[in-house]
Amino acid sequence: MAGKAEAERKTKKAGKEAKSKTKEKAMKRPAHLQINKLAPVDSLPTASLTTPIVEATISTQATDAHLPIALKVVSGGQLTTGPIVFSSDSSQFYLAKDNSVSVYNVQNGEMLQNFSVHRDSGLQRAAIKKIVAADGHRVYTFSADHKARLWDADTGDLVCVWDIGACADFVEADPSKSGRFFCAMRRKRQRAGAQKKYVVCRVELMGEPNGVEPVRVERQELFRAGNVAGLSVRADGQWVAAFAKFRVHAAFVGEAKPKCHVWGMEERVSAIAFHPRESVLAVGDWRGRIVFWFCVDENAESSEDRSIVRSTHHWHAHRVNAIAFAGDSLMLSGGEEGVLVLWQLDTETRDYLPRLGSDIVGIAPSPDQMRYAITLRDNTIRIVSAVDRTLVSLLQGLKFAERAGRARGARELDSDPFTTGLIVHPATHALVLNGEPGRLQVFNHANDRHLASIEVAAYNRVGSGSQPHVDLVQFSSDGAWMATVDSRRTDATRGLMGVTTSYLKFWRLDPASQTYTLVTRIDAPHSGGVHSICFQPSHRRNALLCVSTGRDHLFRVWELQSVLGAGPNERFVWASRFTCGYRKLQPTAAAFSFDGSALAVAFGGAVTLWDPAVCAGPVGVLVASADTPNLKGVAFVGASSFVAAWSDERLDVWNMLTGSVWWTLAMPIQSVYVHPRSSLLAVAAYQVPGSSTASVMVLSPSSPSPLVALQHPSGVEAVALVPTATKSGRSHPDSEHGMKPDPLDSNTLVVLTPSGLISVYGAQVDSKSEVAPSAYGRRMESSAFADIFGMQKSVAAEAPILANAQVRATMRLVRSAVQSSYVNAPFHVLPPVRSLYTQFVTAQLLPVADASTESVDAVSDVEMDVDESQPEPVWAESGDFFASMRRGFKAN
Repeated sequence: MAGKAEAERKTKKAGKEAKSKTKEKAMKRPAHLQINKLAPVDSLPTASLTTPIVEATISTQATDAHLPIALKVVSGGQLTTGPIVFSSDSSQFYLAKDNSVSVYNVQNGEMLQNFSVHRDSGLQRAAIKKIVAADGHRVYTFSADHKARLWDADTGDLVCVWDIGACADFVEADPSKSGRFFCAMRRKRQRAGAQKKYVVCRVELMGEPNGVEPVRVERQELFRAGNVAGLSVRADGQWVAAFAKFRVHAAFVGEAKPKCHVWGMEERVSAIAFHPRESVLAVGDWRGRIVFWFCVDENAESSEDRSIVRSTHHWHAHRVNAIAFAGDSLMLSGGEEGVLVLWQLDTETRDYLPRLGSDIVGIAPSPDQMRYAITLRDNTIRIVSAVDRTLVSLLQGLKFAERAGRARGARELDSDPFTTGLIVHPATHALVLNGEPGRLQVFNHANDRHLASIEVAAYNRVGSGSQPHVDLVQFSSDGAWMATVDSRRTDATRGLMGVTTSYLKFWRLDPASQTYTLVTRIDAPHSGGVHSICFQPSHRRNALLCVSTGRDHLFRVWELQSVLGAGPNERFVWASRFTCGYRKLQPTAAAFSFDGSALAVAFGGAVTLWDPAVCAGPVGVLVASADTPNLKGVAFVGASSFVAAWSDERLDVWNMLTGSVWWTLAMPIQSVYVHPRSSLLAVAAYQVPGSSTASVMVLSPSSPSPLVALQHPSGVEAVALVPTATKSGRSHPDSEHGMKPDPLDSNTLVVLTPSGLISVYGAQVDSKSEVAPSAYGRRMESSAFADIFGMQKSVAAEAPILANAQVRATMRLVRSAVQSSYVNAPFHVLPPVRSLYTQFVTAQLLPVADASTESVDAVSDVEMDVDESQPEPVWAESGDFFASMRRGFKAN
């Protein structure tokens, strides 16, 4: 019995050891060996991949592996927070965009300079409240961090900083003395229920760095008021006035002790302005009246009696938003009617400038009285000639910023959401996004210019009918075709509640007019709406596909077909080719591979792979885990073998050659942009849900370590990688050969904030590489005379033209001068013709091939703008994407 029990014990022990060894072997087995080929869909389990998830860590500090990036341009933003500020010579005007200042040319509206407050203070607390022009091209800025700064607008250099002790919401310069201002500041300490929340002070900024007089601030309190909504100063600096609701507070400051007065009105005040010569204060109200008060003199007394009113001017039917005087006898006013009214005070006649397009929120005459700057609520600025009232220049801002400001002002969600994201036009590299209702806006983020407005759906702007909304937009790889989805939500009283009528439209680019014309309109392509659309990358003109995914649990493949004629008279139409589904799941996104031979469609938490030529069924399914949330996006990463799929909670990157999850980023994902050609993807995510600080990263699909990482305290709405012709020549030192292409060497990182600001980041170029050494081994010396008139022949001959980065950058500017209005810039900022002539003529000549070794070596020494970071397609030498992927599975 004992021997039998001992045998049973040994048998059990051997079985446990065998099970343990089997378990260890299973744990050591590579995850990618669990799938060795593309199996049929039915044979794949729900959670077929058990590859360990690699959590990505974000480093907010600069490392040796990543050279720092630089904020190149801040564009977009809301331009209509108040009237613009002209320079003293009326050649420039300045706009404040959150924490930055943009300088524009009055003649053509081109942005000349952009400088930011965050150079010396925190990004969030330094929002600029007011800009005041100084003598020359200098400007004062008053920020939310209680600082006043003096800038050189030509160079963007900070001259001096003063601490004024409080945030100045409204600032006006004292015309009688330079460096003195009248500021309406919010009181720091106030009792609960206090009515007078603001204090109006006279602030004098004295001294400059390295000057005889030290930097200091003198402040004198004038009076206290309620919720101040505006400030005005008389031309002689003797009177200052502020209005708050139904009261106007004024102070005579011509004496040592100011005399303060309060006047009341029966209607709510909306705007005030002093007459430049007479003792008159013009007060606009919500009823559309402009009342002249002849009470601003030394003998004025506080009164609630309307007997002090001398005259009333009434034309506006709605609230008066802006009043300004241009000379002694002309008054300008504007409001919700969108009409500029010009009042001739001597003859008591009126003239009008109608149909401006939106409500007027600000009016600013230039110092030379030759132009009027009109600020409109739709984020547009019109500069009009005072002589013949013709349009001098037009500056249209980002429509998204105007909608964001309107939503914040209404304290509710905007009814016109941002659904298109940031789309980069393939040909022009401009941004395409939601514009006005039913329209798309084409915006140049580099020079802050509105390029075009594409009307997708027309509607009657007068009335209470539903407004159309552009839900989606995509372009073909060459930009010749555009697909849009617009929708209208029907009224619940007239139809089924929640029904949305959507339209899929295909547009073709007209090469002559450079506009998109409608070719095919498909009503209700999917019942319930459309989730996404994408084009197939193809170089064949008549073999183009487009895929749309809908809420009806189906995706459709649309094919371009020729129906009539050939050549210039050829006509096209888009028709449905396939309609497919998968396990009654809802498709949320679709994407084609780089060569167009594979199609990935996201169904729930799975990514299905299809052959777009037949669409007989999915040839493979990728599932990270059983609890994968519903995906909202999928894309092939450039020409690599990686596929990115993301949801609101995580980002998964798959390696198609191994059929495994390569790495995972487990963070709340806000926006993902996958570069269509380079193997790069930009991700905006929040480390903590609900936080206002977003992390923006540029990653390679092969590694979860960010190539570029930065923190955006103001949040992120969308990101994009935009190709650029500028190459900095910098590299990463973390590759095996010591030189790795920088991801921002041939791209710029574009970040759109919820407030509508566009931050453009690029490679920070080393200043030493900007100047090429001469033939004698010494650097080229530059002077102010050489910058204006060019270098002398002896100096210019020493500089190798093709190796000079500054000349190459100038030539890129010359090539784009034909398409832009740069030639209208002031002459002193244009480059000398002598430095451009040789390169311009050389660019017009065709290169001649030479078989000699010396010619080949000479040509190879010339630096060319080639995207070295773009990898070769993995299937370039061995067939299409599916063939390469099958060979990879078999090899593993």
